[in-house]
Amino acid sequence: MKEVFFFLFYSGAFHLRFLFLFLMLSGQSYIFKTSAQTITPEQIADIRSVTEVSVSPGGSEIAYILRVPGGDVSGMQKSVLMTVPKAGGTPRLILDKIYSPASISWSKDGKNIYCLIKDTVQKVTQLNMVQLVNKEVDAITSGSNSVNHYSFSPDEKLLALVYTDPATDKEKADDKKKRDWEVKGENPKYDRLYITDATASYTPKEISTKTLNVIDFIWSPDSKTIYFKATDNPSIDWTYMYQKIYKVKAEGGAPEVVTETAGKLGNMDISPDGKQLAFCSAADISDPLAQSIFVVPVTGGIAKNLTDKYEGSIVEVKWIKPSLMIALTAEGCYSALRKVDLKTGKMTSVYSKGAIIRAMSLDIKSGTMAFAASTPQNPGEVYSGTTEGGLTKRTDSNPELKNVKLTKQEVFLWTSADGLKIEGILTYPKDYRSGTKYPLLLQIHGGPEGVSSNGWNTNPLYPVQLYAANGFFVLEPNYRGSQGRGVSFAKGDHKDLGGKEFDDILAGIDLLVSKGMVDNDKVGAGGFSYGGYLSAWASTKHSARFKASMMGAGISNWISFNGTTDIVHEMSLVHWNVWWNDSMQLVWDRSPLAHINNAKTPMLIVHGAADLRVPVSQGEEMYNALRLRKVPAQMVVYKRQPHGILEREARIDFMNRTADWFKEYIK
Repeated sequence: MKEVFFFLFYSGAFHLRFLFLFLMLSGQSYIFKTSAQTITPEQIADIRSVTEVSVSPGGSEIAYILRVPGGDVSGMQKSVLMTVPKAGGTPRLILDKIYSPASISWSKDGKNIYCLIKDTVQKVTQLNMVQLVNKEVDAITSGSNSVNHYSFSPDEKLLALVYTDPATDKEKADDKKKRDWEVKGENPKYDRLYITDATASYTPKEISTKTLNVIDFIWSPDSKTIYFKATDNPSIDWTYMYQKIYKVKAEGGAPEVVTETAGKLGNMDISPDGKQLAFCSAADISDPLAQSIFVVPVTGGIAKNLTDKYEGSIVEVKWIKPSLMIALTAEGCYSALRKVDLKTGKMTSVYSKGAIIRAMSLDIKSGTMAFAASTPQNPGEVYSGTTEGGLTKRTDSNPELKNVKLTKQEVFLWTSADGLKIEGILTYPKDYRSGTKYPLLLQIHGGPEGVSSNGWNTNPLYPVQLYAANGFFVLEPNYRGSQGRGVSFAKGDHKDLGGKEFDDILAGIDLLVSKGMVDNDKVGAGGFSYGGYLSAWASTKHSARFKASMMGAGISNWISFNGTTDIVHEMSLVHWNVWWNDSMQLVWDRSPLAHINNAKTPMLIVHGAADLRVPVSQGEEMYNALRLRKVPAQMVVYKRQPHGILEREARIDFMNRTADWFKEYIK
């Protein structure tokens, strides 16, 4: 209730007991956050969303994974396996959340679905087969080691699996004796590729004679060769930056590098005739995204970039026929599907400026496609279409949202200080009235190579509609460095973090102020990861512009961050494009802590205790510095949480806490 009367109480306009007397006499209910017409933190935490789709052979059914409220002590979301006819109809529940299945695929005859399920007793993930006729679940793999990835050969005679190296007997014995210290870089655990006969319970054998850390893999159409991405070091940093594409015979042997690549790699697919390999890749080592399509003969050679002139970002590519591919792309604030001609590289539009697509599946023979996609009104749902276009929503997983009043959102365009065109998503406050000035909250995406799209934009870390319901404009800026505008735009912040990219953001605020929509004295900023960094940058370097901020898992000191994070190479190569140890002055100058004596903006600092990407010490440095400056600050550390917040109660607390913080210091 304090949210309603914060201003009156703290301004001295009324004594608190008169407020309660007023409520009792008026007979009104003043619960600010839980109006039946506006979304609540609990509803946001419990949103169900489609995360995986898989089209059946022949294209008649779509299997999908739906994330649902967990219901256990942690409250972490679980998953259920469902199917829906591609032409629409009533979805069918196949596996409940007690299984929490993942990584779904169909059997060749369309009678069974394969998935990974974690054994709740042994805590080991195994491959299982679900018979659709009776929903019976049969374990295919066994043992004490978890399956990370799997794929049956096209003829279904062989099964390839990826396992992480298990603890050795010595390591187990040492662990029991508390001799469990770690020497950095020694005895690393690799994800290795194994193969077994799919028709019998043979012991899987490792097929690579070279020690490699396998990321993922695909089969050749003739079931004789496996193409896989791998690194020679299992660290996260190497996984991001130094993958190579190999091929190896199914019977095993020495893997061969298919083609030289540089930088990040995305998905890959082999043409139906087995002659060409297409893959998503960075244009070079400093490209922040695997956003271009490269093609190379499976026999090897120099890969050709088919989309080097494209001013969008390739997300995923699949072959339709030997001379034609279909690509899922990000184009500004939208998704698109484009056909790509192998010989000319010409791209033709199939679908654009509709639902925001996050995952897709294709049945080549029927041309049926399935998608996990969202709109401003609907979180992730199943859509079906074809390679010729047309997306139709087939599920409605959150019917209760029909009773929730969602505010308007739109793509907002502006020009930055140097003339560059910038865009983002603008969400309007509840009961917006033209001619009235409103407070503004920035919700800044991470990366910096993330993107804010014109789909469902509300989640526990970015509760946009909750803030709008509390009377704020919300701007999600796609500053330079973001996905969706091509390689040059994605590199636009190199050697300049917090520079022109923040000018982009300020220019968006200025335009809203000039239009009379936003009160320039009531602007706040919040975001996670790199969005947390820019929010801290707003509160220090640009403190005069911002009344409050929320730094979520953000960077306060680039020097100490690079000395403690697990992505030192990625940060230097694709974010800064300079090695931090060679550019100490620049790196320090762009650190929020370097400008702490300029800070006057109240800051809420949020961090996960188990965060390895941005260690919690980044938040502690900022918190202690603000306290020395006597700037209002609060730091909340959520136990067990990694780089983000996963548990339901922690998510709800975060949403309530940030809404209260912004209302207190801005409104």
